[in-house]
Amino acid sequence: MTNNKTKWCPDLSCFKGPKYRAIVQAMEQDIQQGLLRPGDKMPTQRDLAWSLGLNLSTVTDAYREATRKHLIAGEVGRGTFILASAVEAQLYAPGSARSDEGAGDVIDLSTNIPARALQDKDVREALQTLMQSENLAQLMEYHSPSLLQRCRQAIAHFYQPRGFHPRTSDIFPCAGAQAALYAALQMITKPDMAILVEEFTFPGMKVTARQLGLRLIPVAMDEEGLIPDDLDRAARASGARILVASPILQNPTGASMGPSRRRAIANSIEQLDLTLVEEDVYGAFTTDPPLSLHLAGRALLVGGFSKLVAPGPRFGFVISMLDEARLSGLSADELVHTTSWMTAPLMLALACQWVETGTAEEHMDWQRQEARGRQIMVRRKLANVMQVPALGKAPAAPHLWINVTDTMSSGDQLAAKARAHGVEVVPASTFCAGRMQRDGLRLCLTAPLGRASLTEACQRLTKAWRE
Repeated sequence: MTNNKTKWCPDLSCFKGPKYRAIVQAMEQDIQQGLLRPGDKMPTQRDLAWSLGLNLSTVTDAYREATRKHLIAGEVGRGTFILASAVEAQLYAPGSARSDEGAGDVIDLSTNIPARALQDKDVREALQTLMQSENLAQLMEYHSPSLLQRCRQAIAHFYQPRGFHPRTSDIFPCAGAQAALYAALQMITKPDMAILVEEFTFPGMKVTARQLGLRLIPVAMDEEGLIPDDLDRAARASGARILVASPILQNPTGASMGPSRRRAIANSIEQLDLTLVEEDVYGAFTTDPPLSLHLAGRALLVGGFSKLVAPGPRFGFVISMLDEARLSGLSADELVHTTSWMTAPLMLALACQWVETGTAEEHMDWQRQEARGRQIMVRRKLANVMQVPALGKAPAAPHLWINVTDTMSSGDQLAAKARAHGVEVVPASTFCAGRMQRDGLRLCLTAPLGRASLTEACQRLTKAWRE
């Protein structure tokens, strides 16, 4: 632990509900934003009560609740400290979250995973084909140049249906999309740099920012994602020159940029001389080309199979469209070490096989249809308790964002009510990159194993939120 004593005294005016809960919500938000770090020493309950002008019993209740949620822990004779476990990290550890059909256990709508894992027979057939067609002994060694080139060709083929034809020399396989994001930012950032992100950004971005010591600058969003005017404001005010964004089916909001918005954001990036790191993990749910296609010389694209096919293979990639000046002089060999060195040859060969045989596209097509079916079903079932618009003809994300407006409850309170009724959802505070200007909830519709569990989750949410 760092034993840094903090002068923490949060502004509770933007939190609804009892003051003790507001203190806990403020603590969660500041942990997520990096204002409170693991090992930071918290003020004593008496000092915080005095600073906030509250009764000591109120702060005592808040510390008790924060301890229950594993945000803080007290040590006799030393004080109370922020724990090392981050809220976002819990989203990567579903454990037994995927409840069985009809089970009375907690139903997980918090973990963004594909609608189903590959069936045993699918995996068995894939491995049998691999055994017959590959030199397995070679796959137990370091990856060969020929295997890396094969992966690059497979990734280039993967993007052809979307009108994007990257050069194979610009493609670098990685051990998953999260590793690709880390590698991409490691190439172009230095500690304490300011990075522009959507006001609600995906948990992996917040984790990576903490690992690399980056400061997140939020940019306001609407139903089409980034707002150009606010991107201009945030870039000029902060001096940030790197933007991380998800133009297609953004996580957590599901926002997708239309043609006009894409042109406006691309123009802003060029006028502001920004470098774009495009997170494209959901792009293949649509036929839209990556935004990077229009930003030659100033973009890095990161993607992978985890959200589209299956997370197990840990197959991701970085596609670099940066000119040499923006790469800080990194050579091609250094890029391979930064990106591809930790990839497993066996998994690379399996991913290549799936792309080459059309297996990956078959699974993605199933995912697209299942995500759309679940979206339509959940929107209908929750329409009576929350403001959930119809899906229409828009592409369907595997997650549903619900704006929390005109209600006495905050997103955190609604998530707590859902949890009390056996459903895990994620409040907007988990994704917020700055001071939260609006509120909401994310529901991961593809986390349950089947639609029966999802139907049960909707019934529980309806009961929880009506109460």
